[in-house]
Amino acid sequence: MSSFSDRKKKKEIKYRMSFVLLFIAASFLVCFVLYMREETPDEEMRQNDSPAQTVRIDEQGDLPAQVSRDTDNPVGECLKLDISYLDRCMFAGDSLMVGLGSYGFVPEDRIAAGVGMSVMDIGTKPLTEADGSELLAAEKINARSPENLYILLGLNMMESFTDDQLLAAYGDFVNSIDRTATEVYVISVPPVTSEREQNEDKPILNADIDRFNADLLKFADDRGLHYLDLNSVMKDDEGFFMLEYAEEDGIHFKKAAYEVFIDYILTHVHIK
Repeated sequence: MSSFSDRKKKKEIKYRMSFVLLFIAASFLVCFVLYMREETPDEEMRQNDSPAQTVRIDEQGDLPAQVSRDTDNPVGECLKLDISYLDRCMFAGDSLMVGLGSYGFVPEDRIAAGVGMSVMDIGTKPLTEADGSELLAAEKINARSPENLYILLGLNMMESFTDDQLLAAYGDFVNSIDRTATEVYVISVPPVTSEREQNEDKPILNADIDRFNADLLKFADDRGLHYLDLNSVMKDDEGFFMLEYAEEDGIHFKKAAYEVFIDYILTHVHIK
């Protein structure tokens, strides 16, 4: 009887030990799962929290950091900068840039542009200042040494020269700029209206503009310049210059177009 009782007690002890071991193993497994669930979000955040997804304030210029990418062009959207950013810039080109001063968006002393100016003559045709003095666009720009230079050229003479010729002259002008402290932005040629395309005397085709802009984008990439795709912003659903932005000639900007232009600049700045 005593032997049976002893065997029974041993079995009970063995059963209890197995249960305890099973309980300990189960507890360890539950704790491990909970631990991993707590760690996973942090791990995902560490993987996703790269510099390309971080928006910060630049210490030197109080400018929001641009999302970094392998290919900068066209310049992507950033947080909108204050209008005072324009005080750091100059604007070179043809009559479209002249309009920035005419409508009061930019002071005349920050504009190096002329009516009828083309990429073929901006390096040799002097500008006439308010005091009657004359100087080349590059001389005016280099004397001010702006933080940023925006260039809008290409439409004038497009029908008279090949894209290669226009871009060669574009390159000569860029080479004349002291880029030691100046970032250079090239702006795509804006579209024209449907009516302007059908002009019998001097038609301008958006297809030709688009082709030039594609070449200008490659030009910017090759030379380390920033490219702004203003053309796309100014187009309607059919690919023409929006009528509410266009003057009667189908080329030049109304004030509303300049407001869009300035807003686009302030929301598309490359930040180092």
